[in-house]
Amino acid sequence: AMPEAVSYHGRSATRCGYCASSPPSPSSSSSQRASSVSDGAVAHALAPRTYDELINRGWRRSGSWMYKPAIGETCCAPYTIRLRCREFVRSKSQRKVVKRFERVLEEADEDGVGCQRWKAFTCTTSRSSFVEEEFELWKKYQVAVHGDSEDELRRTSYERFLVDSPLIEVSPGAGTPSVGYGAFHQQYRIDGELIAVGVIDVLPTGLSSKYFFWDPAYAHLSLGKLSALKEIEWVLDEAEKSKSPEFAYYYMGFYIHNCQKMRYKAEYSPSEILCPVTHRWVKVDDPDVRRRLDAGDTRLTNEDAIELERCAPSDALVGLAYAGRLLQCRRLRDLPMLMKQLTFIDVSNAKLAAFAETMKEFCDRFRGSAKNVMNLVDISREFCDSDDNDDEEEENEEEEEEKDDAFYVGE
Repeated sequence: AMPEAVSYHGRSATRCGYCASSPPSPSSSSSQRASSVSDGAVAHALAPRTYDELINRGWRRSGSWMYKPAIGETCCAPYTIRLRCREFVRSKSQRKVVKRFERVLEEADEDGVGCQRWKAFTCTTSRSSFVEEEFELWKKYQVAVHGDSEDELRRTSYERFLVDSPLIEVSPGAGTPSVGYGAFHQQYRIDGELIAVGVIDVLPTGLSSKYFFWDPAYAHLSLGKLSALKEIEWVLDEAEKSKSPEFAYYYMGFYIHNCQKMRYKAEYSPSEILCPVTHRWVKVDDPDVRRRLDAGDTRLTNEDAIELERCAPSDALVGLAYAGRLLQCRRLRDLPMLMKQLTFIDVSNAKLAAFAETMKEFCDRFRGSAKNVMNLVDISREFCDSDDNDDEEEENEEEEEEKDDAFYVGE
């Protein structure tokens, strides 16, 4: 079985896509230091339940890149938001969206022999994979809606963002949704014509909505809002079929209170956001919560904090990769002895001490998941001096074997 693995990259600052603030220069004043700050990791392989746990601790994925906003440091604080689907009641405006769509399907359409019929609407769910028809629709959407140049829209970027996934596929079984768990695409069609695609993750506790793109010719149908209602409906249907009480939530990504275009997510009520201080879910429409959000507080409730499971750094898993292959997977406490046994590398105590500090941070960010998810590191990059890298890369090329498994575990 493929081991669960990420490569932890630590905390970094980038330009904010909402308020357009950029990482500060060393000379910036404290009032100028706001930018998008998050912890990040490349996910190589994750069980859907593990990713489910991480989502419920504030993590999110984009392709294989995982990130968790550092609320309290980052600008435009993004709070994980979810909906309890069984308690959801459509608002008046949401009912209008559904009725408008149904009217389009009911429009008279001659079938060739003088009879009228309804247009056929279908929504099908399949495993995430590259589909040319979907790719062409995505390009059309990006050009019309986001103003991108079609020449710059590459298949590699599309696959990295919307197709690639670190989630390990779980086949349908007792207590699972009819499609199993993992990464999926949902195709929306009217009379066979592809009008929209929803990119989703199906997890043990619900559906995580990642992205949605649609044919600009159907912009008048508010397909973005319609897709949210359809995805909520899908959760309810699958929960009924699977008889699973835990499959109950609709995860909508992040709610940003001070960004108007992101506040719409609270319209799907009763929505909850995750308090980063207490690790409790609180209702967005709670007056006290809204007061705290308006004031920029990071603690959203006076309730005691939930004590999350922790992993002692010495118990954390470390995966050592060399020449593109996983050589060993060990607990951090066993690393010094293991490194002494590797004859092709000389690692200083200072390097090991520095790595131990990185692993402490990894455990703090991933909590109990660090017991089961290894932090995969490249030996030559993590433990060797930069002067040695060129020689090692030449040796790696000479030692290449026919096996093409990046997670090959050596005996």
